[in-house]
Amino acid sequence: MAVNKVFRVAKNEYVKWITNPKLIIFVVLIVFAYDYVILDLLEAADKMGVKLQIFEGFIGISNSRLLLMIIPIVFVGLMGDFPRIDANAMFYIHRVGKSNWLLGEMLFALMASATYLAAILGFSVVSLAGSAYVANSWSKVTTHYYLFAPNDYASNVANLTTGRLYNNLKPTSAMIHIVVVMLLFLFMISLILLAFFVCKARLFGVILACGVLCVGNVLAYIETGVRWLFPNAHAIMELHFDEIYRKPIMDMRVSYLYYILCIVVLIGIVFWFIDNYDFTKIDELEE
Repeated sequence: MAVNKVFRVAKNEYVKWITNPKLIIFVVLIVFAYDYVILDLLEAADKMGVKLQIFEGFIGISNSRLLLMIIPIVFVGLMGDFPRIDANAMFYIHRVGKSNWLLGEMLFALMASATYLAAILGFSVVSLAGSAYVANSWSKVTTHYYLFAPNDYASNVANLTTGRLYNNLKPTSAMIHIVVVMLLFLFMISLILLAFFVCKARLFGVILACGVLCVGNVLAYIETGVRWLFPNAHAIMELHFDEIYRKPIMDMRVSYLYYILCIVVLIGIVFWFIDNYDFTKIDELEE
């Protein structure tokens, strides 16, 4: 393995990705998240005359049933042509080596996942900056809004962060756990796309990834053990805790292990099939 070649591949792919016009989809996602979650939180805080905790916007976004389906699907849309190839790919890959190219693509996938997640976190923090505090305690908006406005059916504030979460974790701990599992989740999605590329079934990989995300999101909110077979449930922090008692119903370590095992298996598949991939026929895949 040549580290400089791996980083060169990752850098080239990252530059292409970050300058891709498709990123406008992310802007649409951010606007929707602001309107669907952040604005509701700000309005609730204004009604109660209190401030929000700085990470509650991000935590609310990560607990929204709708956004938890949209966020990974938008990521699939942004990564749908991953890895990007053209007619010169055969010569480029021959120059850097298959293994270095593959490791570079994986590093890029991790960088893209981290950038995507950091942008959501950064946007949510900036959006609340003028109406938030930084202490590691939940705001009254999160813990008491359902008592303050029991008839406010138009707002989803009381359902964004429920007692399952705020009775078991502090906001900073919740944010850290969410960042880690979401990063593993998005990286796993990227590896699914990469694995199906080397298996010469890119389109099927995109369809399968979207299908798993949609089915997993539906099952996540059904009280059945089957939901833990899908990655979505492991990414929803509040589902790890009991609705009434202050105790976990799914150990966070199990969720971490779930993602790590999936990632290891996918990496094994990618390296297994890459040796048999014929890059001389790259024109058949040119986009």
